[in-house]
This record gives sequence, structure tokens and C-alpha cells, in this order.
Amino acid sequence: MKTTVLKYNVMIKKEGKYFVAYVPTLGISDFGKTIDNARKNVEAAISIHIEGLIKTNSEVPAQDSTDFYISQSQVTVPSNLKFAF
Repeated sequence: MKTTVLKYNVMIKKEGKYFVAYVPTLGISDFGKTIDNARKNVEAAISIHIEGLIKTNSEVPAQDSTDFYISQSQVTVPSNLKFAF
């Protein structure tokens, strides 16, 4: 069987004791105790998700472009600001 490699952007963020890996294009996520563990877990989730799309004759989202950047910005706010969390 002929195969194709698809590449999707994965954002990994530390939340408490774990790292959460999120794939915006597919709307899926998974987690792990380490960054590498989270990455491996989300790769398995991507494969399972795409297999499900294929089995249900659904469209598989195109892979993400390679020119993807994440940055952080800072803003000044009042010191008495109450946060949502």
C-alpha cells in the first residue's frame, strides 16, 4: 500500500505536573509527564483520529504549512487586576 506523510503543528504547554500537546488543525490533544511523552501520545492520537476519518469517508485536513511561528507578547495591566482562573 502506498503511503503519505502528513505533518501537523503541535503546541505543547505545561499544565501542572503534565505537558499537554494540542493539534489545532485537528482539534485534538493528549498529555504526558514529559514533553517527549506528550508528543508521542499526541502522534498516536493523530493516527487514530485520521484512521477514524478515513473509515467514515470524512475529509482529512490538509497538513499544516511549515512556516508556523509561536510568540509571546506582554502588556501592562493594573496591579489589582483579577484573573479568570
